[in-house]
Amino acid sequence: MKASIALVLIGVLPLPVGFLTNHLVMTTWFDIFPGGWYWFTGLFFLLLWYVTGLLSAKWVDSRKAALLYLNAAAGLFLILTLFQELILGRYWWGWVGISTQFYYLPLIHIPGNIIRFIPGITIMGAYLCIGAFGIMLLASFLGRKRGER
Repeated sequence: MKASIALVLIGVLPLPVGFLTNHLVMTTWFDIFPGGWYWFTGLFFLLLWYVTGLLSAKWVDSRKAALLYLNAAAGLFLILTLFQELILGRYWWGWVGISTQFYYLPLIHIPGNIIRFIPGITIMGAYLCIGAFGIMLLASFLGRKRGER
C-alpha cells in the first residue's frame, strides 16, 4: 500500500516542477540558461520515470499496477488537457486550467523537437502532451522491464 502511494506521489512531481519552470521562464533567470532548462528537466524526468519503474519491481508485484500508479496523474492531466484543447477549444480559468498546462511543461521540449520534423503536422499542445505522456509511459515500462530481470 505504501509503495502504491509513493508511486502516485512521484507521478505528481512534474506539476510543481512545471510551476517552477514557468516561473523561471517568466523571470530573467531564464536568459542565463535559455533552452537548456527544458532539456535538463525533460531528461531528468525521463530518468526519474525509468528509475522509478526499475524500483517498482521491488515495490509492486504487478507490472500493470506499477505503470498505472506511476502514470495515473499523467493520464488524468492528459485527459483534462485533451478535453480543454480539442473539445472546448480553450483552457479553463483558474488552477485547473493552469495545472493542466504546467504538468507537461518540463517534458514538452522533447516531443516538440520530434514533432517539428514531421511534415504537415501543426504543433499543438495536445500533440505535445500526447508525446510527453508516451515517453513517460515508455520510460517507466522500460525501467520496470529492466527491474524484473
